[in-house]
Parts: sequence; C-alpha cells; structure tokens
Amino acid sequence: MTKIVSFINLKGGVGKTTLTVNIASVLAKINGKKVLVIDLDPQTNATVSLISQTDWQNINDIKKQTLFHLFNDKLNNLKDFDLDKAIIKNVGGIKNLDLIPSSLNLVEIQDRIIEIGSKSFVSHIDVLKTELAPIVDKYDYILIDCPPNLGAITLNGIIMSDYYVIPTTPDILSKIGISLISNRIDTFKKVRKDCIIKLAGIVFTKVDYRTNLHASTQFEMRDPTYHLSNFVFNNELPQRISIAESPIDNKPHLSSPTAKTKADWRATQQLIRNIVDEFITKTL
Repeated sequence: MTKIVSFINLKGGVGKTTLTVNIASVLAKINGKKVLVIDLDPQTNATVSLISQTDWQNINDIKKQTLFHLFNDKLNNLKDFDLDKAIIKNVGGIKNLDLIPSSLNLVEIQDRIIEIGSKSFVSHIDVLKTELAPIVDKYDYILIDCPPNLGAITLNGIIMSDYYVIPTTPDILSKIGISLISNRIDTFKKVRKDCIIKLAGIVFTKVDYRTNLHASTQFEMRDPTYHLSNFVFNNELPQRISIAESPIDNKPHLSSPTAKTKADWRATQQLIRNIVDEFITKTL
C-alpha cells in the first residue's frame, strides 16, 4: 500500500523541506523504495534541492509542467499540464526518487484556487488527489512538502494524505503552532469525512544543543504530561554544516558531493537514517 505523507508547519525556516527531501532520499536509495516528492510550496525549495535552477526554469517557462500549471489549467480552462511529463525521474542523482516540481508562480493564483469548484467538476481541494489518482499505486511513498499555511494548496495535500509530519525547531513559538495545526486538521476532518489523515509524528529539526531553550522545550514535549508526547520522534535532526550546504549541489545530503566533504557527513547521515527508520514505523 502506498503511504502518502504531508510535511506541515505554519512557520517558515524550521527545516521542513530539508526533512522531507532527506527522508525521501534515504527511503529511495537505502531502503529501496519507489518515492515521489510533491513540492506544493511556492517557494520551490524542495524542487531546487533536487534539480538545478536551470532545469527548473526550463520546466516552468518552456515545458509548463509544474503544479502551478495544474491549478492554472483548472482556473483558466487550459490543458498545459500533463502528469506523465511533469514527473521528473531519478532526481538528486538517486534512482527511484521522483519529483513533481513547484513554481514561484503559484503565489499569483493561490488565493484564486477556491474558484476552481465553480469552474470544473472537481472541488478546489481535490485537484491534486484527482490528478494523481492514476499513478499513486506506482509508489511506495509519496511525500508532500506543503506551504507554511493551511490554505487551499495545503488542503490539497492533506485531503489525499494518510499521515502528516510536523517538523519543528524546539522553541516556545513552534510548540504553540503544533497545537494549532493539529486542531485545524481535526476540524477539517469533521467537515470532510473522507479525509483519513493522521498525525504520524513531530520531528525536532535544526536542534542547537548549546541552547537551554532547545533542551528544555524537547524535555517538556517528551514529558508524558504533554498531550502530544506520544507523537514526538525519539530521533532528531540537529544543526549540521553538511545539511546546510548540500542544496548547493541541488542534491539531498545522501548524494551531495559538497556535503560529503564535511567532517560531519557520516555521523549526520546516520542521524537521518535513524529518523527514517522511525518514520517507517510510525507510518505503518
């Protein structure tokens, strides 16, 4: 059975894309799974973490095969988007790791997506699910990098997902945001009875072991008195030079030549693999 997982946080800069891309790469290369990354975020960070800016420009401007073109087709009765052409195979130098890219142009239409329901036979939050239906079973995992909001684009990811993961830095504001996300999703599920998404877990990212705040927040959220403590991953992703610099090569940590030159690469790769092992267990 294909597992579809959305990665969500309402706050930017928490390492959401980094976690998504690196889990995907290890699942594909180390665990031998067929993986699709869907970049729903208009910032396109997941896209340019896996393909070059030049390749993205060509796909966006000439081939017109990004998620912007999917939603734009529905809004304007066009037929630019072709799913088979949009899926980019073996990205990041990793076999069986595929990508459906995003586009900066999504920003221009994100507030209009709600209009789709009145212009087509598909609800504005079912566009992605409907379009991907023919190819879902071809993958073991589909990982969706969502925008830092719970708007119409993110709901397209939520409605088709089995699980969601909340990557978060261990600080006070992020802790507050986690409850907001889970409450909003629970409310959405009451309206859309067919939405089966469940919280898979909360992963601490960009952890700085030098700060008391990060240490104390992790302790509080892992304490049994915290209402979501059972969902907090045992493994975490700290601040690491090799992780920060791997996007230079438009590749994940596992296959980045730049990352491999850093002294912390091997130890960091083990940390990522530990997270992936736990991720697999939590999404069974």
